[in-house]
Amino acid sequence: MKIIHTADLHLGMYPDKGHPWSTERHDALWDALRRIIRRAEDEQAELLLIAGDLFHRQPLLRELREAAALFSSLSRTRVVLIAGNHDYLSARSRYRDFVWGDNTFLLADPTLSSVCFPDLNVEIHGFSYDRPEIREPLCDRLKAPADGRIHILLAHGGDAKHIPIDKARLAAAGFHYAALGHIHKPELLEELRLSWCGSPEPIDRTDIGPRGYIVADITSRQTRLRFIEDCTARYIPLRAAVTPDTTREGLAASLRQTAARYGEADIFSVTLTGERAFDMDFSAPVPLPCRLVHWADQTRPALDYDRIRHAHADDLLGLFMEEMRRLPESELTKRALAYGVRACLQEGGCL
Repeated sequence: MKIIHTADLHLGMYPDKGHPWSTERHDALWDALRRIIRRAEDEQAELLLIAGDLFHRQPLLRELREAAALFSSLSRTRVVLIAGNHDYLSARSRYRDFVWGDNTFLLADPTLSSVCFPDLNVEIHGFSYDRPEIREPLCDRLKAPADGRIHILLAHGGDAKHIPIDKARLAAAGFHYAALGHIHKPELLEELRLSWCGSPEPIDRTDIGPRGYIVADITSRQTRLRFIEDCTARYIPLRAAVTPDTTREGLAASLRQTAARYGEADIFSVTLTGERAFDMDFSAPVPLPCRLVHWADQTRPALDYDRIRHAHADDLLGLFMEEMRRLPESELTKRALAYGVRACLQEGGCL
C-alpha cells in the first residue's frame, strides 16, 4: 500500500508579509498542495494523509472548497486529515459543518477516533486540536489494536506546548506507521515506523533545509519511507565576517557573488560578524539584487588603541592600558587587553 504523508502546508498564509514576494509565496503554498495531489494521482497512491495545519488559521469557506475540489480530483486516493494547532476546530470553525467529497475524511474529534477501509485492510487513527495548545502527551497512552489490520496514526505535535511526543513510547504502541506533523523540519525514523514529514514549503526564515513530503510503502510486515524534496524556494542564511578594511561596496560585491550561486526565488537572511572600522556603519543593508528578508549587524568596532589611550590618559582605562603595555607581548596579553578595553568602553557607553 502506497501512502503520501504531508502536513503543515499553512494554506492562506502570506509568508514574509510586507515584502514584494509575499503574495507569490502565498500562492506557492497552494501550488505545493497541487503538486502533492499530482504525485498521489501519478502513483495511484491508496492514501493521502495530512497530519494537521493544512491551513495557517481558521479556514475560510472558499479555502475549504478549493482544497475539497483538489482532493475530489483524485481518481483512487482517499484523503484523511486532522486539524492542527493553527487550524484547530474552534467552536465556530468552518471545519465543523463542511461537507467533504466522498474520498475525504476529517478526524475531527479531540479524542482518538478512526476511519477504516476494509478493502485496504487499514484503519487510520487520529485526533484534531480543539484549541491552540495541548500540553498533555496524548500519544504516550495509545495502543494499536491487534486485529490483523494495518493501523496508522495521524498526530500533530512534538514540543512542550503541542502534544509532547516520546518517540520510544510511540514506537512501542504497535502502529505500522505514525504520520506526524507540527515540526517543520523533516525527520524520517523508518526503524521506529514514525516520521515528521516537515513542511512542503518553508514559511519563514527559520525553516532551513530540505522541504517536501514522504512517500511510504506499508505492508503488515514492513514500512519503507522515501522523502521527496520538492519546494519552489529556500531560506538561505548567509554569514559574512568583516574586518576593519571592509567597505560597504566590498561587502555588497561579496554577498552578490555568494547569492548568485542560489536560485532566483530563494530568500536570504544575512548576519555580519567580526570587527569593522571605527567609523564604518553596517547597520543598514547593502544593496543586493536578491530577496533579503533579514539583516543583522553583529559586528563590533575595531579598537584604535592609540586614540583610546590618548582620550583616556587621565582615567582608569588609560592606566590599565599603560600597565598592559609593560607586559611581554603574547596572544594572551593581546586578548586580555582587548577584553579589558571593551569592558571599560561598554561600561562607559562608548561602544
